[in-house]
Amino acid sequence: MAANLVSPFAIISWSIIGILCIVSLSGNGFIFMVTVLQWLQKRKMPPCDFLLTCLSASRLLTQLNAMAIYFMQLFYPSSRSAMPFFSWVLLNMASLWCVSWLSIFYCVKVINFSNSLLLWLKLRINLLLPKLLGISMVIFMVSSLPSIFTFHKCNEPCNQTVTPLINEKPGNMWISFFPVEITFTCINFSMNIAATLLLLISLWRHVRNLRKSGTSVQDLNTQVHLKVIRPLLITLLLYLLYIASLITMMIGFLNLQTKQALIGEIMVNIFPSVHAIILIWTNPKLREVAAHMLNIRQRA
Repeated sequence: MAANLVSPFAIISWSIIGILCIVSLSGNGFIFMVTVLQWLQKRKMPPCDFLLTCLSASRLLTQLNAMAIYFMQLFYPSSRSAMPFFSWVLLNMASLWCVSWLSIFYCVKVINFSNSLLLWLKLRINLLLPKLLGISMVIFMVSSLPSIFTFHKCNEPCNQTVTPLINEKPGNMWISFFPVEITFTCINFSMNIAATLLLLISLWRHVRNLRKSGTSVQDLNTQVHLKVIRPLLITLLLYLLYIASLITMMIGFLNLQTKQALIGEIMVNIFPSVHAIILIWTNPKLREVAAHMLNIRQRA
């Protein structure tokens, strides 16, 4: 195993992971700083900024927690504490919920269906978002309790022979949380698919009505739809990559394959890194602040 850690593949993999972590910390740190400063200035936070703040904060804490896990396994390889890893799972799932509710928020605000439920949501989405995010996290934590109990039961001294796979390698504690992690990831992925499909249907119906009336299809409503749909489609691709990374890491841990585990780590870190860049680029306020900072640096 030691030879694998200093192999060229491992060195390149850890270099890529390091770069992705730096991009993620920088991008999400920037989002958190901008949204919090605007909140302190205006003394109020719109629901979109609230989700961006929660998303960036959860990703920053997830990244720091992952670094703590790496150092703990490096200096205390015999440690079997599940708390650091469960903290990572909890924070990471919080970021996924924020992404999903952010997609639904954009969807509800943009679509122009005459459905009574959607009209009701349009009027109340600002008040519902914090509650929906809180309820989602409570449901996830309650659903994670069986995994926590199973892990602790398997690590009791009297049950050392029950599941030796988890006990032989500290990293394999991740396997205990895999079912609940992949289940809720797929739920979030399905929510993003639903939001994207609704936007696509709304855009199709809007363009069809414009063509029937002989109006140009390049109106403001069409442009707003396209601006929202493009990042949502990229988010779906990132979700697919994240699901593939979970499966890759699972296979790597089960087969004790360092290469597969490292590939999974790279794929996991792509989501928060690339998505942070997309959020900055597509959000007018964030893009304006970023452009202003870059312009100052260029002049300096």
